[in-house]
Amino acid sequence: MTIDHLHKIAIVTDDVEGGVKFYTEKLGLKVLERFPNEGDEDYVFLQAGNGIILELMPTKTTKAPIGFHHISFRVPSVDKGVEELRQKGVKILSEPGNAGDTGIRLGFFEGPNSINLQLFERDR
Repeated sequence: MTIDHLHKIAIVTDDVEGGVKFYTEKLGLKVLERFPNEGDEDYVFLQAGNGIILELMPTKTTKAPIGFHHISFRVPSVDKGVEELRQKGVKILSEPGNAGDTGIRLGFFEGPNSINLQLFERDR
């Protein structure tokens, strides 16, 4: 499997807009993209330097505890990457799937110490 690069680090928050304000005003990060989320706050990608993104995820939608959620690696094909990981005995947490109509495809797997890791593919 070819990892293009470390893509993003995702955190869950109960105040996405407060997080956006903190990271843009205090650290100078720039909002790259917002993903509307019906019934909850948006998912937000912030440019964190060197092509790495900080993703803010709303706790209500993710139903996950506040704090670190996952590290994401960009790959040419999530499907091929997940299959290769499976063949290497890696525990797959979620099969490859599309994130709405965003052109994003994701697959989650478990790293050492049960760390949540993700493969990320986007058609643009």
